Amino acid sequence: MTDQPFQPPQSVRTEKGSAVAYPEVAGPRGQRFQVLSLELGFASGLAAQANQPDSDDEGVGDEAAEQPSHAIGSFGVDFKACVKFAGNEQWKIGWVQTAESADFWVRYRNGARAARQRTTLPRRMRDSDTAKGCWYGDESRSKADPDDPVTVDLMDDPVITFHYPRHTGGPGLEELEGWTPTGCGGEKEFWTWLVAVREGHDHRPMDVVYLHHIHWKVVFDCVIGGGDGEPAVTVPATSGVVLIGEGVGKGGATPVLDGPGVLPRFEVNRVEQLPDEQR
Repeated sequence: MTDQPFQPPQSVRTEKGSAVAYPEVAGPRGQRFQVLSLELGFASGLAAQANQPDSDDEGVGDEAAEQPSHAIGSFGVDFKACVKFAGNEQWKIGWVQTAESADFWVRYRNGARAARQRTTLPRRMRDSDTAKGCWYGDESRSKADPDDPVTVDLMDDPVITFHYPRHTGGPGLEELEGWTPTGCGGEKEFWTWLVAVREGHDHRPMDVVYLHHIHWKVVFDCVIGGGDGEPAVTVPATSGVVLIGEGVGKGGATPVLDGPGVLPRFEVNRVEQLPDEQR
């Protein structure tokens, strides 16, 4: 089964998946895995919120004052699976996720002048907040148990950050200091897999069995307004989470299972002046 193109109703919480058990999937040495139920929840829409810097991002101590004050957040995804295992080896079942290369921006204005802070993630990276293994997070995986099916969850709500009510500058962004945000654009794209993994002593995957895949993205498109208090946003119906496709097995991409997880320090920021027709 390949990806099934799907466009969810906009601005409505949407559920996909199945309460009916999927066919068994064979492991490399006779193990058997079966997805008993699968819930895929996602929502369109965006909202402004206070920024919560990632505590795992190192090397920002001297620039802590320059951290963006706010974020445009998506309402996110919520995936849950119940999986049965039969076999005599030690396996773990859970979710892994890869962030695709990304391109997004926040527009700022200073009087009649306009520019944008453009941010790119130059390469695909493991999307994970755990230092051990390939998993999305410690809560998103469980040891396989032949006597008891396991239930594993993944929740994610990607954001892009901005300075409000005025940009505070910072290395490479000095020319935006004092400018006011007016909007944002761009996308972040992800592949998520439900997998069974046999790990080595260093937590590296030795065997991987792909049970399901989800291909999705967040469209960041909104107008930012407000005064000196909290920002207000105007959000088109097409913004927020979009499910591109999902299906059994590996799908049309390969996960990044090692290396560092995605953090702001791996992103590239630059200032782009906007021509008159974009102001």
